[in-house]
Parts: sequence; C-alpha cells; structure tokens
Amino acid sequence: MAEDIALTLPDSLRLYQPDRLGFDQLAQTPNEWFVQRYPLAYQNHGSPFLELLQLRDGFSQQILSLVLNHDFFAAVLGGRKDLNHHVIYFVPEMEWYFKDSDNIYKTTTQEKLQNQYRALMMKCAQDMPIQVHKLNLVHEFRSDRNAKIILQRAKSILAADQSYFSATSSNQRIRGPELYERLMRVLCDTMLEQSEGGCLTVSEAYQVFCKLAQQNSLDQIKRSMFKEIMRDLIKDEFGVGLRRDVLNAENKQQEGWRGLKLLGMEGLVG
Repeated sequence: MAEDIALTLPDSLRLYQPDRLGFDQLAQTPNEWFVQRYPLAYQNHGSPFLELLQLRDGFSQQILSLVLNHDFFAAVLGGRKDLNHHVIYFVPEMEWYFKDSDNIYKTTTQEKLQNQYRALMMKCAQDMPIQVHKLNLVHEFRSDRNAKIILQRAKSILAADQSYFSATSSNQRIRGPELYERLMRVLCDTMLEQSEGGCLTVSEAYQVFCKLAQQNSLDQIKRSMFKEIMRDLIKDEFGVGLRRDVLNAENKQQEGWRGLKLLGMEGLVG
C-alpha cells in the first residue's frame, strides 16, 4: 500500500533548502555543492538551480537540475573569500582583474573566466552521487551561450569604480596610473621635511621621483604630470604652495617650494 502511494506522488520542483545539510557532510545535490562553496552568492542571489525531484519507484529518486540562476553564478566568478580569491570588473577601463597570491590584482580575460565557470560545473558533476542526473551539468549549463550570459551579468554584479584602485585604496594592481601618486605620497611622507631655510625645486623633486620609479620598475612619467600631482600633495601635507622664485644650487630662480628640504638622498641622486 505504501509503495502504491509513493508511485502516485507527483514530481516536485525545488530550490535549495539551507536547513537540509550540515556543511561537514558531503553534498548530495548540485545546489548543496555550490552553496557549500559560495554561501555569500546564495545569500545575495538565491538558489543556484531549480531542481526537479523525480520519484522513479517506491525506493529511489532522481535529481535533475533544470534551470540555473545566472545571477548566482555571476557572483561565483567573484571568487571565494575563504581562499582569498577575488575577481572584479573595473568599469573605468572595462577590464577584468583577479587578486593573485601576492595580493596584487592582475588583468585576466573573459575567456579565462568562462573556462573557470565551465570547470566548476564539471567538477560539481563529477562529485555528484549516482541519483543526480548530470546531462545539464556537463552539457547545457556549460554551453557558450550560458557562459556568455553569466559573464555579461557579472559585469554589473562584480563592478568596481575608479575608487577601487585609487592612490589611497588598500587595493593594489600591477600597473596603473595611481601607482605614481602612491610613490609620490611615499616621497612626501618619508623624504620631505619642513625646514625654515629650506628650498626644494621641482627639478630636484622630479629627479628623486624618477630614481624611485626606476627602483620600483615603473616607467617615467612627464615632468608636467609629476608637478601637477606633487603640487596638490605638498599643499595638503605641508600647507606650502608652488612658487616660481625658488633658487637652485646655481642661484637661478626655479619653480619649487620654500620651507621644505629633501631627506634620505644617499644613493638616489647622483
């Protein structure tokens, strides 16, 4: 009698049930597998899949992932905090960046991100027990169409604006114009000192900056760009404005700052 009732039960559609599984257990469904690894994506965007539970007889069932949640998998591309993985889409440059093992962000490509998504889907399929139908996990969900949709959706979910790599941000990338301002801030903080009789010309400061840039494997920037940024930094740090009547070592008037002197010059200017 019980078997007859089981055979008459309809198939059921379901989303992930967070109270079904302790994270110390092996995942039994694709939903559980992905939520174990990306709980924040689940919290923000919901169940990874809409699953169909099919009762095959009175004693066995089959689980089929019918529809995937593109928003969830777009967030998955952002990485895992527990592994210190992170990916962003830097909107000002329309570039993808990932945080490397040295905590420095480096550029990556949309093709690599799509491959990463497909690899995760395949790994999930391989880890699933026999009662999970794997066709969609291996084929349909890994298609170019779905990979492109997810990557496009990720551009808004993982978007980062100009402030993400600003000179005062804790986030650093391997190349970027903000690196020059960061180096100028180092120059201001560690190599400049207020001095009543001191004079610092733009030429002297620029020479030191070029040496620092070389030591840090940065290309040189134009003196005009250096002067523009340095003028504002010195004004904010020391309250000293740029003048055009500062005397250099040859007693000639130059652009520069009065009341400042350079420290730590050994090995830099020669």
